[in-house]
Amino acid sequence: MTRIVHLSDLHFDRVDPVIVEALKAEINDDPPDLVAVSGDLTQRAHRVEYKRAAEFLQSLKAPVLAVPGNHDISYIHLLQRFADPFRRWRRYVSRELEPTWRDDTVAVLGLNTARRAALSLDWSNGRFGLRQLVRFRKRCEVLPGHLVRIVVAHHALHPPDAEPDLDVVGRADVALDVFRELGVVAVLAGHHHRGYVTGHAPLAERTRGLLVVQASTATSTRLRGEPNAYHRIDVDRNGHVAITVRAWDGHGWREVAAREQGEALRQALKPPFVQPQVAELAVRNNAPAGLG
Repeated sequence: MTRIVHLSDLHFDRVDPVIVEALKAEINDDPPDLVAVSGDLTQRAHRVEYKRAAEFLQSLKAPVLAVPGNHDISYIHLLQRFADPFRRWRRYVSRELEPTWRDDTVAVLGLNTARRAALSLDWSNGRFGLRQLVRFRKRCEVLPGHLVRIVVAHHALHPPDAEPDLDVVGRADVALDVFRELGVVAVLAGHHHRGYVTGHAPLAERTRGLLVVQASTATSTRLRGEPNAYHRIDVDRNGHVAITVRAWDGHGWREVAAREQGEALRQALKPPFVQPQVAELAVRNNAPAGLG
């Protein structure tokens, strides 16, 4: 059994330090095999934000695999954005933009969906590149066949059911087809600061289905109707994925129900998701601190 802690959208330096310290303490109290961070470590890609994000990640008693998000590219320094958008990422976080981690059970593969520019006016939505997916296929081909495959990327591949007009990453359908074909069992992502899981049925008998697991923001004060939260994900050798949602209640982390949606999961008799209500305001920036 492999345990992965999935964090997303940390957004240093728009964080509540109380939540940051509580998250660090909870992770280090029972360290997982891997901490996977699906992007947006910083708010504006400033050096001080990168330094604080790096300090947090280095304080965790577990290996860390992280991929960039759109906020990890500078919106202010345009020369940096277009000439070398990931320079600070490589300096403070990792030289790898698409890292791979593996143990005897799982192979976790990072994919970078953040882009320096786009044809649309909104550059924040990200995109999968066709060449990138070809490289991803080659990365999978060299993996031992028994390893369960999990992808970490920043941008959402599905909108939440309640907000179907929210943007998804470019070429989401193409990427999902590739992931299902290659036997990926889960994609860990973020971006929308909302937590929900979308299920895809297996392509054929004896193959595994695919779960797209979207995380809320773990530490940011920029909440969007949901509490700060993160996932504990347990994966066994058969590719079974068990997801536990841990949410901040203003005083500590506690387990809440996962929000489930999508083709395969709608057909199952699952308990409905009850969204926790934000009941407290943090002193810092008058930002919501969690659920009541």
